[in-house]
Amino acid sequence: MPEDYFISAETVASNLNNYLLIDAREHSEYLKGHIPGARSVQWQSLSDMNGEAGSETWATLLNNKELEHQIQKIGLGSTDNIVVYADAHQGWGEDGRIAWSLHVAGLKNVRILNGGYSHWKARGLKTTIIPTFFNTKSDYEITRRDSSSTIHTKALYRDYSQFRVIDSRSPEEFRGKIDLGEQRKGHLPGAVSLPFQRLLTESGTLKSFDDINKMLSDLDIKKASPIVVYCTAGIRSAHMVLVLKAAGYTNVRNYTPSFYHWAALSYTPIE
Repeated sequence: MPEDYFISAETVASNLNNYLLIDAREHSEYLKGHIPGARSVQWQSLSDMNGEAGSETWATLLNNKELEHQIQKIGLGSTDNIVVYADAHQGWGEDGRIAWSLHVAGLKNVRILNGGYSHWKARGLKTTIIPTFFNTKSDYEITRRDSSSTIHTKALYRDYSQFRVIDSRSPEEFRGKIDLGEQRKGHLPGAVSLPFQRLLTESGTLKSFDDINKMLSDLDIKKASPIVVYCTAGIRSAHMVLVLKAAGYTNVRNYTPSFYHWAALSYTPIE
């Protein structure tokens, strides 16, 4: 259901105390202004940032024990109504990456604020510069990791021909005109280019599901197609995975190691 993944600014503003808000932007942006009560959390805190960029685990989700520890530190529990937001047009889909991470960790009530912080401000809704202090450590436990929306390099490489692969980076990255320090340029073989921001309107809210369905239909991707989305390090692709799930695509996975890792391997083909 769409409402399992996105929530409107009006719904949140009408009952702010009902939601536990996570601001996924850079902490420096949070300090300039945020939604009252929001906790500042960056996607890296839920990810393995050790080792070299492009190594197999770099920027992928933490193991269960460490992920559980981070979720407890942020004070998230299974009964919280969690809403994550970032800046829809300035960002890289960090809100989607955090929401996706928490879904994988088994938290069910996690939604992205449709339109993000800029849309919230444009609607004249309440903001503050006072940081939210919280010392509520939760006792959340990961009982079962939901890996249905993830895929690792080995499985993608082995079963490559079975998947419809979407590149959610910019057209320039897709064509190999620019890179972010990856070892090779280009894209995964046969991948279609669909930059993640093309799914958003000018105000940063989601386009209608009819529009999104048409975009995918034009790429010959169906609701039941097995889809793998990637970007550079699994941030923009995580956001797109949740948008597609909200739009009714039932078999969508985030290739978290993404192009950084794929391009660093000696045996993986690139176009």
